Amino acid sequence: MSVPMKKPHTEVQIKLEGKVLLFRDIPSSKLKPIARALKAYSEEIIPWRELAKDRIKASGGESAHMVKSAREGAGLTQAQLADKLKIPQSNISQIETGKRAVGKNLAKRLARIFKLDYRIFL
Repeated sequence: MSVPMKKPHTEVQIKLEGKVLLFRDIPSSKLKPIARALKAYSEEIIPWRELAKDRIKASGGESAHMVKSAREGAGLTQAQLADKLKIPQSNISQIETGKRAVGKNLAKRLARIFKLDYRIFL
């Protein structure tokens, strides 16, 4: 006797020019042409870390770069982010210049504000 199977959940997220396009429950038959097209250009795709290596180095490291990029992307000032986190603005400045580390607790708080995975801030 066959048992009805739950339809597998499909979600595709594409980030393009600072905007996130989210596609849900797309049949795999529709995704295959997109996957083939992306594979055709895979040799031309440059990892973001490679593109941003100068900014990452100048900003004090990857964590510092991610915090600053997320804050700027959200249109927040350092003071506004500090208010949301309930920490001094000087801490945000130190984090963004690589003078202060982002701990796991702060990374999780940042992730909630920016709706991102906390691990990108570590």
